Amino acid sequence: MKKLYYLIIGVVISISFTGCEKAKVVSIATVDTFIRSIKNSADTSKTVYAAIHSAFSYNLIASVTTATPGGQTLTLTNPSQSGNSFYYSPADSAYSVSVPTLGTYNYTVTFKDKEVITYTNVLSASVLPPPTIISIAKSADLDSVYITWKAVANVDAYQLKVSKGNTAVFYQPPFMDNSNPLKQILKMGFSMGSFSTTGAGVYTFNLDGILFETSEKSDIQSIGSSHIDITL
Repeated sequence: MKKLYYLIIGVVISISFTGCEKAKVVSIATVDTFIRSIKNSADTSKTVYAAIHSAFSYNLIASVTTATPGGQTLTLTNPSQSGNSFYYSPADSAYSVSVPTLGTYNYTVTFKDKEVITYTNVLSASVLPPPTIISIAKSADLDSVYITWKAVANVDAYQLKVSKGNTAVFYQPPFMDNSNPLKQILKMGFSMGSFSTTGAGVYTFNLDGILFETSEKSDIQSIGSSHIDITL
């Protein structure tokens, strides 16, 4: 996999070109795919899976498609309309009880300058289960909100995203449990002031467990995701 920093299913890379003349952006892209697991909304006793795909370039991209090992062609979209970041993240209803097709995915990246380059990325079988969220509640003095969950075996890090409807409220970058021995139950609190600008309503806490590909902890192998709502 290319180097990936997972920021709400995103890829950010740095490519620097130095010299005496003004830096020139060239047609270089990075592509990535990994498995995401969630609980089946219709039967939470079951875990379902999907492959997430991404492509990023500092040069403007016109389109990106990927050909799966099974012969299917998927089109990545550019939600921000920036021309730099493209994603394929299927709806929850499209997840399957079977792990996505493993193997080599071929990405065709067409740049705005008409140059077309093909990249490859390998999807492997390593997966994480969705974290089990135990509870979410306000503190007794009502000045904080605490989310509690069970530790995920083999996880390298967790990340937390909070939203209100379609509005992103805040994002907690990947963090690790550095306790010794590792805790079986984890808890994180947030001041009620964190929600002051978005006001009262229903907030969704999205908790991800992350498995990195290498000990450098920069390449994503798989993610397990869970969410819980609370009215504040």
